[in-house]
Amino acid sequence: MVHPGADTWLLPDLLPAEELLAALAAEFGLDKAPEYGGMVVYADSFDWRLYQQGCLLHCHGGCWSLYHDDSGEVTIQQDGLELHGSCFARDFPPGRLRELLEPILGLRCLLPLATVHLQGRQTRLLNRDEKVVARIVIETQRPAGGERSYRLVRLFRLRGYEDEQESVRRIFAENGIIETISPLVGFAEGCRAKGRSPLDYSSKFTLELAGGETARQAMTRVYQSLLDTITRNIPGVLADYDPEFLHDLRVAIRRTRSGLSLVKRVLPDPVSERFSREFRLLGAFTGPTRDLDVYLLAREECLARLHPSLRPGLQEFFAGLGRRRQIEQKKLVRVLRTKKSEAVLNAWQRALKRRDRQPADLAGLPIKELASRIILKRFKRVVRTGRLLDAATPDAEVHRLRIQCKKLRYAMEFFASLYPQQELQSLIRQLKKLQDILGSCNDLSVQQEMLRQNLSNLAAGSRRNLDQAAALGGLLQSLLQEQQHLRAHFAEVFAQFGDQETAALFHELFRKQREPA
Repeated sequence: MVHPGADTWLLPDLLPAEELLAALAAEFGLDKAPEYGGMVVYADSFDWRLYQQGCLLHCHGGCWSLYHDDSGEVTIQQDGLELHGSCFARDFPPGRLRELLEPILGLRCLLPLATVHLQGRQTRLLNRDEKVVARIVIETQRPAGGERSYRLVRLFRLRGYEDEQESVRRIFAENGIIETISPLVGFAEGCRAKGRSPLDYSSKFTLELAGGETARQAMTRVYQSLLDTITRNIPGVLADYDPEFLHDLRVAIRRTRSGLSLVKRVLPDPVSERFSREFRLLGAFTGPTRDLDVYLLAREECLARLHPSLRPGLQEFFAGLGRRRQIEQKKLVRVLRTKKSEAVLNAWQRALKRRDRQPADLAGLPIKELASRIILKRFKRVVRTGRLLDAATPDAEVHRLRIQCKKLRYAMEFFASLYPQQELQSLIRQLKKLQDILGSCNDLSVQQEMLRQNLSNLAAGSRRNLDQAAALGGLLQSLLQEQQHLRAHFAEVFAQFGDQETAALFHELFRKQREPA
């Protein structure tokens, strides 16, 4: 993220800022702006969504500034709320900043990631015609929790005055200013003081495996990566910052369980059996809160399905879901804070590090050989099951295919680095299309079942319950129609995934290119 219009150097400790300005004043006129200073808090989502887009966001009190790249140029400056813990894009007042943040952040909240005390001054450099030929900023950055302060000088270049800017660089060098540095050093050190670093977390599973690793070595790294994701998301789940913490936690648990069921006889059987059971229980505890999150996130979409006269009844329904969600969240927090939950994760960590006295049967097998075998077997199972489905197949059978697709996808992602990326990603994209339609069918099925349960539990008589029953009935009909439409479309999507071309590519990647250690 280096901006072509600005360069930054570290000021030598023994060089006073006024001495540098005096050296510049020998060749340029100086137009000094007032000094600025204050404590700024840099904010981003837990998974660095703004940083990935080349953006930095910080606030000073209720004043927010958004920067692009390393230029130091403010893109948007706007008043808003003070950041004390977390906030969402929707919490900002209407304006350009909110419009930019909402599509980038999505469901994620902003969290304070670094606090830095800034103090500095901007100076414009003028030629004899009193035209601005360059701008410099001399700034001190002191990260909260850091061990030192950083004195920087930044040169902003202007087109057409390259000779004058070269003279500025010469003056810098004559005064010992030769060490370049990132203008974000205070931000980076402030993050590090809080145990973070830019792009240190992503919800996507990425792991570089070496083709010569044994199955035990590779799967230990896979499980360790997933365990890191679990432990990193638990604090966010406990604090209930945003629903993505729980989603990422559940996916990491599900991937761990899938790994244990997919890649057998790599860990000792007692270890696999114990932790398959432990992670199944842990996943079950997280289920109710996540299910309610999904329903609540669909609130506006569900309201839009109904005639305006039915919407008040649905509002009451969602209010009830919100109250249930609070209860389930408290239960989940109690479970995650128990010594048993902590002990399970610690025991899993120890099991991954332990050297087995009697290695499992397939522990020493080259990982690519085992991975190819697993992926091809799972692909064949998906195709075999999918060909038996049609529009009238019971929902339970559709759900079974969905789980099989999910396991195939996880296996392909676990071992993605072992295969040619272009071909592998092509197969994953096709699989994802199939998963999307299966996931939508399952969601609609689960939602309908929940609505039926709520309808059966509504007591007759009150006007409020009658309004809610009418709304739920209307929503049930809408969901059923969409599900029927998707089921009718399933055969077309599956035919594309299960055709001869896709099968040939699966066999080419996972059979012919299999390599010995």
